[in-house]
Amino acid sequence: MRHRLILGALALLAIAALVAWRWSAGWHPDEKRFAVQGLTASASNGAVDWGMVHARGADFAFITASTGTTRDPAFEANWNGAHAAGLRHGALHVFSLCEPTADQVIAYLTTVPRAADALPAALALDFTADCDARPTRAQVLTAIRGFLGPAEYHDGRPMMLRISPAFEDEYRVSEAIVRPLWATRRFFEPDYLARPWRMWQANPARTIDGVANPVAWSVAAQ
Repeated sequence: MRHRLILGALALLAIAALVAWRWSAGWHPDEKRFAVQGLTASASNGAVDWGMVHARGADFAFITASTGTTRDPAFEANWNGAHAAGLRHGALHVFSLCEPTADQVIAYLTTVPRAADALPAALALDFTADCDARPTRAQVLTAIRGFLGPAEYHDGRPMMLRISPAFEDEYRVSEAIVRPLWATRRFFEPDYLARPWRMWQANPARTIDGVANPVAWSVAAQ
């Protein structure tokens, strides 16, 4: 009897975990509060049916152009696909603390075309498992500014800074560099930046029709 009760309890826990996982995988902020929503896409997301993504509620897309000094192999296909589907789209560079800023600038500039109808580009700032470098705050701020200068000259407008909570806690970037801010926090509205955020990455792994693998899902402030 006790054995059956234990098995029953484990089964219920497994079902509850599955339900929670499915809920979290499909969750996004309420569209009544956040009318403008969209995704970030890169080669790691696999094939994207941009028409389907647009039909499922995406208003915009940020397309990863480069990570460190590596150009994203899916950038051109995703950029053109988002454009053809009528989604507003902008480029994203994932900054690396382990690679020279000048080489990262080259990777970005040789990937992203000048496009008057594109959204302002974004610079992603976070720690990654493949880079354990931790420069001083002054060094990091100098490196970020060194990237922003030529990248913004190329794009013709200020970039948005997507800053993770851990990176902000370590380097306090939002206090020092005045740019539109893109916060990241799963499920709960973020409050860790020095100034109000313009965008919020609310679910880093949302499952959506039209994309092979889960995508990071974001909303714009009202």
